[in-house]
Amino acid sequence: MSDADALPNTKPVAGGEQDWPTTLTATLVGYVDTVKGATTGKALVASRMGVYFFPIALIAMVLAILLLIMVVRLLVVATGYLPFVDEGNPWLAYLILGSLFSAVGGFLWRKKDA
Repeated sequence: MSDADALPNTKPVAGGEQDWPTTLTATLVGYVDTVKGATTGKALVASRMGVYFFPIALIAMVLAILLLIMVVRLLVVATGYLPFVDEGNPWLAYLILGSLFSAVGGFLWRKKDA
């Protein structure tokens, strides 16, 4: 394949030479398209990720809060059946969850420097 075939809109001029303004324009357009694809393409992907990530993060936070509320309510009801806890009194449920979160936090705190 010759250079005239590789570049669009380049026509050989009499004597076998190419039309250099058309060749130069095609070369510049090719470079501009390459730079545009490298910069704008990445920016478009990043913006799409941001647009899709934001609602997913909001929904995940709402679901995590609702799950935590459900776990607390379940523990309050479950501990209400114990003889030393009054029905509907949440102190043992809070103690269990607080101990669990403290243990996980302490474990992660020890791992932060490792």
